[in-house]
Amino acid sequence: MPQLLVDKYFPKNFEEFIGNSEIVDSAKNWAQGWNDGKKQKPLLFFGQTGAGKTALAVLIAKQFGWQLFETNASNLRSKEEIERVMGAAVANASLFGGRRLILIDEVDGLQSADRGGAEAIMNLIKDSSNPIILTANGIYGERKLVPLRTLAELKEFKKINYFSIAKRLREIATLEGIEFDEEAVKELAKNSGGDFRSAIIDLESIAPNVTMEAVRALFPRQRKEKIFSIMTKIFKGKNLKEIQDATFDSEVSGEMLFRWVEENIPRQFDAKDSAIAFDKLSRADVFNGRIFRRQNYGFLRYSSLLATAGVGLSRQKEYYGWVPFQFPSLIGSLSATTSNREIRKGIASKIGKKMHCSRRQAMKDIPFIQVMLEDKDAAPSMVYFFDFDGKELANLLSTKKDTKKVKGLIENAEKISKEVIVQKSHPGQLQIS
Repeated sequence: MPQLLVDKYFPKNFEEFIGNSEIVDSAKNWAQGWNDGKKQKPLLFFGQTGAGKTALAVLIAKQFGWQLFETNASNLRSKEEIERVMGAAVANASLFGGRRLILIDEVDGLQSADRGGAEAIMNLIKDSSNPIILTANGIYGERKLVPLRTLAELKEFKKINYFSIAKRLREIATLEGIEFDEEAVKELAKNSGGDFRSAIIDLESIAPNVTMEAVRALFPRQRKEKIFSIMTKIFKGKNLKEIQDATFDSEVSGEMLFRWVEENIPRQFDAKDSAIAFDKLSRADVFNGRIFRRQNYGFLRYSSLLATAGVGLSRQKEYYGWVPFQFPSLIGSLSATTSNREIRKGIASKIGKKMHCSRRQAMKDIPFIQVMLEDKDAAPSMVYFFDFDGKELANLLSTKKDTKKVKGLIENAEKISKEVIVQKSHPGQLQIS
């Protein structure tokens, strides 16, 4: 599979890290302290989703040559599990004798269980001979996290300035050969709400042509409950209530959530569990069909439950580690072709107006126009007659609007336009060749 842009452009060094520069500098000093043999308090990164909490931890391990031991706290729901999975990692050196960075993601996920998980993590932190970084979205809403707040050095990640996000998106688009409109990239950055990861995902979903129309065609990103957090709770949730709470508190549309779940089942589950999960999802789709046909929205409760909790709880085993969630390919492909469809509609409207036919009929005639445009002698007159602009002409010729061929045809069409104006002013003096 091609590498996702969010993975491909993971920062290679601290200079490439976007936003929260003070935290980056502080974390570097913290890591250097460990390298100098000075034991440091654990770091607790919390705050804005997509601002780079986990990314910074991973980057520190890479830059300092440390082995990374990563686990998700929401997967470790009891004292016994935590001690079994993390005990040796916290106490011992890495395989080659160097340091090991312990990364405990989503430590606020401990709040849904009360079997000594938070206490076990605190005990391991106290006895650790290795650097530890914990991450969380929020740390002030749960009493179980109070002791962790006292043991760790708190670093709050703020949302990234959209100017910084837009700048990096332009750099990525240029490197990837993605055409973009400056204002569209800026709008994409604004819509991200400071979530750089989601901004990159949006960029990839509407590539290869980032226009304002394509940006507006994206589903509005709702921020009350982040989609990555929802997906984690759906696929990692331990009980019905936990998954229901995540989906009920979310403002993400039901259709959007259905597509996210559909896309990620085979990425998160093995073949056996995927088969069971898709069976639940197919039953949810049956109810969606009944809602559409009968206009009976009472079925929505069954559809929603099957597509979320039904899928998440259908797994027969626990899945450890973290596999990135994939943006729904169906939505991505539709968004990516939105701009092309709009351009085609504009072309068909111009053809229909000149040829006195419907736009639907003109759509069918576009292939004939494309063939005629290959005639070097006739092409300029065709461009003039139908008044095609650069984008439309590039679309018809399957090329880019700044190519020599497109620019040449536009210039020749403008010359014909001037000749026609002169001819109308002085009949009989000029003829269009």
